[in-house]
Amino acid sequence: MSVQDIPPEFEELLNRLLDSPEGEFSPTEFEAFQNILKSSPDAMHQYFEYIDINTGIKSDWNERLQSLEQIVTRETPASVRSPSVAQIHAPGPRRSQYINYALVAAASMMVFLLMEWLVSGHFFWDQPQIAQTETPVVNLPYIATLTRATDCVWGGDAPPKFSGQRLLSQDLFLEEGYAEFRFDTGVRLVIEGPTKIKMDSACCATVSSGKVVLHGYEAAPEFALITPQLTFHDIGTEYGAKIDADGEVDLHVFEGAVRVDPNQDNQMFVASIIIKEGQAKQLKEDRIDDIQIKPEDFKREVPTNPKNIQAIREETRAYDSFHPAIISDPESFSDWRNAGMGWKNPWRNKLNGGEPAHGDSQPLNSLTGSKLADDQLGLVELRKGNTAWRTLKKPVRMNKDAIYYLSFYMQKQNSGKASDKQYGNLSLMTATPAQSQNKILIGMSSHNFSTLQAGMQVIENAPPLQTNKNYFFVAKIVASENASDQIFMRAFAPEETIPSHEPPVWTCATDPFKDSSVYDQVRLHAARNAEFLFDELRIGTTWDSVINTQSPELAP
Repeated sequence: MSVQDIPPEFEELLNRLLDSPEGEFSPTEFEAFQNILKSSPDAMHQYFEYIDINTGIKSDWNERLQSLEQIVTRETPASVRSPSVAQIHAPGPRRSQYINYALVAAASMMVFLLMEWLVSGHFFWDQPQIAQTETPVVNLPYIATLTRATDCVWGGDAPPKFSGQRLLSQDLFLEEGYAEFRFDTGVRLVIEGPTKIKMDSACCATVSSGKVVLHGYEAAPEFALITPQLTFHDIGTEYGAKIDADGEVDLHVFEGAVRVDPNQDNQMFVASIIIKEGQAKQLKEDRIDDIQIKPEDFKREVPTNPKNIQAIREETRAYDSFHPAIISDPESFSDWRNAGMGWKNPWRNKLNGGEPAHGDSQPLNSLTGSKLADDQLGLVELRKGNTAWRTLKKPVRMNKDAIYYLSFYMQKQNSGKASDKQYGNLSLMTATPAQSQNKILIGMSSHNFSTLQAGMQVIENAPPLQTNKNYFFVAKIVASENASDQIFMRAFAPEETIPSHEPPVWTCATDPFKDSSVYDQVRLHAARNAEFLFDELRIGTTWDSVINTQSPELAP
């Protein structure tokens, strides 16, 4: 408590106590004065300073307490009211009985302070600073992704919420429908409900019962699928397995081979056995039977229905074709800053305001390499330090459980002989960057490497991209309220086919990190010695919403 915290009535009460004629200081006023002394060390200190002026008592509180200790240790508690104590604190000839009472209260308070000081070595208002350390958050690693789900009904306490969700080690129960998991090693597992499965690690899963199809990945380490009695190890494999709750398994090997090992001592499996491509076995506790292979009994891929433009529109949060409403003469002067949907304002040259962003329009060109509708044609060229800002109507929120996707086309122009300041990028940022330095940045470095930045992580991957060549950048943003966040980015060259679902390999990926920012700003930037073209910017909640070439603005 500071001096400013002393109750304002204290000064008035003190003056009345010392200056009022005998009998004018009422019992009610004295009780209020005594309560202030008990509750406010600063009031007590101020009172003793007045007494010091009149009686010359030591100003050092520790010395004062030591003096009081000598009095207390040689006097009985009753003697606290004796003239010896009163004499020490006598304020002068105008002393009243209330002053004596106040001195007794002060002495009692001093006894309390003395005990506090003797026991702890400090007063309660002067507590030593204890370093506050935050308990480190131990984040479990992500091991897989729910890449696709159709007609799913999940049971259990913590079911997946949406396709694209990153998964920790956990138990899952798919009551109905079909789901595909892609483990971080590249192995895919398609399950059909009802199936009970536990994600053990990026190289292992346990299936208590149900139907699964495993797609091996040649670059992945051996994947173990554990059933109640047996463990299957893939060898460049695609296989289907139907697992009963009692441990009986029908195993169908479509490609490669499967090594089967027992989970415990078993006379039928004294050693590993290999089941080869084209074979099917019924594996029981006491025997192995040949059965007919039936690929048609398994859903080897998750069935999907083509999405119409209305569904794409609902999954799209923001879109910009950079197509000007009116083509000017010359064309480069066309106003490209107001196109698209999902934005609060046009592109501008400063955060939270400023003039219209600088940049040249190419209203009849496109970087997509595919046929587009007339109102999708158009791109923007930024050069020599140009920056363009635009505000999203629906921000990218990292403080909630969500998946976001972002895509855009970009081409780096031949910028001459300069070797530095030739980078270009797209960033997601907050409206108050001075308070939050966090951002998500995707683009090309001065040396043409693909670049991904999130938080304190900056990832640049070789081989370098080429100038004067179109690249399609797609990012996946994994946001979580309680678990870690993660960003993935893939740069597709023109000769590559864009897959219909998430790729097994990304160009860049961050380590898991924590970010609670709300990104409502999109920034396009070309460095001082750089020239970049930008086209077809999309932000959505599904992979489909950012790779579809149709304009979501065409939806009814």
